[in-house]
Amino acid sequence: MIFGCGIDIEETSRFDKHYFENGILSDLIYDLFTSKEIENFSVFGKEAFLKGFCFKEAFYKALNNPDFDFKDVEMIFEDQNNFKIYTSKKIDSIFNDLKIIEIKADIQQTNKYAVVQVLLIKKNGDE
Repeated sequence: MIFGCGIDIEETSRFDKHYFENGILSDLIYDLFTSKEIENFSVFGKEAFLKGFCFKEAFYKALNNPDFDFKDVEMIFEDQNNFKIYTSKKIDSIFNDLKIIEIKADIQQTNKYAVVQVLLIKKNGDE
């Protein structure tokens, strides 16, 4: 059963303008991403930061819970198209209370936009 669904779309050029200053990462990047994500995304380029931001926004919308921080969930790329999602103990506790058992995320990207959809799946039979 679906607990929550979140979607986010970002325009590549707008993202670049706000998150990179003179070719280097802005302070906002350090507020949004963990050091593990920043290191990982740096290997895969600016698009990884864009996808990571979209993922966090979509995740936040799907969970609809103000008790967590963007750094409580991480997206780590294995290659350009595959990634793993890691959650903090705080998110694990929220998931346990809500009986959420899975995070599904889908990323689509064009030259102009990145779109991420996140579904949070709840254990069957739980209302």
